[in-house]
This record gives sequence, structure tokens and C-alpha cells, in this order.
Amino acid sequence: MSAGHIYHYFENKEAIIGAIVQRDLDRLVELWAELRASQDVRESVIELSAGKVEEMTDSFSAGLRLEIIAEAARNPEVARIVQAANNCCMENLIEILRLARQAGGMNDDDEILAAKGEIIASMFEGLMVRTVRNPTIDRKRMAGMMQHVMRRIISSEDWNGLV
Repeated sequence: MSAGHIYHYFENKEAIIGAIVQRDLDRLVELWAELRASQDVRESVIELSAGKVEEMTDSFSAGLRLEIIAEAARNPEVARIVQAANNCCMENLIEILRLARQAGGMNDDDEILAAKGEIIASMFEGLMVRTVRNPTIDRKRMAGMMQHVMRRIISSEDWNGLV
């Protein structure tokens, strides 16, 4: 499809970006619903993290997401779209973390859960940058390490003094 032809379907660049962001958000909302419904939220989150490594290290997807972030840095309307999606993502991630931690008998305050959510988001988003910088990244090894780190974030009890 030509660049001009796509504007038959979308009003402007912001609408195109909005549709891409909404598509990704819809997939995540569905995924969060599956996690909430799982028998073992903690283990489901850890298992899922391996698949998310694969997704975040896909070079086409990583490039597209980084372009959207770059556009958000200079375009206030795209920034609004990206920030609204981020707010939804973080609210859901924090709720999933709360459920996973409660399943392990731990009750954290909102500050600790928010900090954990930011660390997790930073790790996965950082994989996009690493994919561009190092296209030969060992995805299988990264997936295993990410699962190990996620297990520590979800299961460790020594967080209260850090926030």
C-alpha cells in the first residue's frame, strides 16, 4: 500500500499511530484477562515473560515501537496517545503484580507495586533498544534470564526498605 493510499483509511499520522497503539493495547488487555483467570497468576506471569522477550526482540516490531516513542517525544498528540496507553498498561500490570504477590502471601503498598511495574516495563522496553543495537541477541537465553528476574521481582520479600 502506498503512503498516500493509507490516508484513505486514516485521517492523519496521529490516527495511524493511535490505531497501532490501540491494537497493541487490545492484545495486552486480552492477555491480562487471561492472567487474571489463570489458576496460578504468579507462574503464568513468569511463563509469559519468555514469550514477551520474543515479541520485544522482533526487529520489525521493535523498530516500529521505537519510531512511535520517538514521534511521541516531538508530537504532543502522539505523546498523549502513548501516555494514555501507558497509564492503562501500568494500572493493569500493577493489578497483576498485586494478585501474583498476594498469591505468595505478600501484600505490598501501591508505591512498591508501581516501582516494580516500572522496573518490569523498563526491562521489556529496553529489549527493543537492545534488539536494534544487537540484532544477534540470544533470545532463548534472554527469555530464561527474564523469567528468573521476573520470579525474583514477584516472589522476593525484601522490597519494603527500597521505596
